[in-house]
Amino acid sequence: MNEEKRSNVDMIDLGSLFRNSATITFVIEIVSVIIMFGALIGHFLMGFLPEFSSDIQVLFILVVIIIILFIFLAALGVFVRFSRRIGDAVIGPGIQEVRMDTPKVKLVVYLYALLVIVMGILSIWIFWLVYSYFLAPLAVGSIALQLFNLALGAFFIAFLIQLIIAGVGRTATKVIIEVLDSDDSEFLE
Repeated sequence: MNEEKRSNVDMIDLGSLFRNSATITFVIEIVSVIIMFGALIGHFLMGFLPEFSSDIQVLFILVVIIIILFIFLAALGVFVRFSRRIGDAVIGPGIQEVRMDTPKVKLVVYLYALLVIVMGILSIWIFWLVYSYFLAPLAVGSIALQLFNLALGAFFIAFLIQLIIAGVGRTATKVIIEVLDSDDSEFLE
């Protein structure tokens, strides 16, 4: 009984970890694209809506809400269709739960996590520089454009992290499988 508790604590589901991190970044990308689209529509509508009567303004706003909901439903369809493909692209077959008490596996998992964190910090810094020097001056006085800039930043950060997850996920999977195979072969000899 005590051995079962210890083995459950020392196990980590790497397949789920890699897939979930890729799926989360994909969801952030979809939501940020929807927000960017809505912010651009809002910015353009605010430019010419005051010229119309209140009845026409309500009509325009309702049409825009319908368009955004259609885009959201289409994005959900894309997410459902591609989430499994993204998960399969990120991690190869043959690895699910592994023991974390294996030193080489622990090292690979920690290096993977460190790389994702550093890539997140780098992408935030790059976006901050682009925002500070280029995007913020263009969006002065427009809440819609500020919202667009923030959604663009979320998309950019999630995209770069997703690239690292996809690129490193396969490599980390191969390394962990090789480490586990070498540990098994050493045990059998």
